[in-house]
Amino acid sequence: MDNFQGAFFSYKDFRQSLHHQSISPKVWKGAELAQLPQTLASSEVDIVALAHDKSINGCEVTPGMAIAMQWLNPGVELKGHAHSWWHLFVIQSGTGLLTLGDADEVNVGPGDVLLVPAWTTHGFVNTSASTPLAMLNMSNMPQMALLSNFADSYGLITTSL
Repeated sequence: MDNFQGAFFSYKDFRQSLHHQSISPKVWKGAELAQLPQTLASSEVDIVALAHDKSINGCEVTPGMAIAMQWLNPGVELKGHAHSWWHLFVIQSGTGLLTLGDADEVNVGPGDVLLVPAWTTHGFVNTSASTPLAMLNMSNMPQMALLSNFADSYGLITTSL
């Protein structure tokens, strides 16, 4: 019966418990990021989450937010999909075609910044002949997971011919 005993806290303590721990500043060097595609196992899409420490919990780089580097190899398509979190993509290298919704297509290249709101269908095709489409990807995925609103669709990758 003791295993079912609840606990009581003052409302003030409860409110304090909701505040995240402060996170110290971090730097991820571009040279290290540029080498990651070669050091990762060969696959069509490689995604690496940036972390503020060497733990899986460190992947929430700031409260509610994740940052990842994503590489899409030439000729590879990330099928259109939608989910409960937003993305902010910053294209680092390569060229591609971003599909938004059912019909809108936008050519993207280095320096382009793309905001994809939650529940907006989006997908990419790398149109580069030999360069991976490299994207810095920021999202509120941790916030959505915390809210138990982590809906997503899978089976997204195909190789274009």
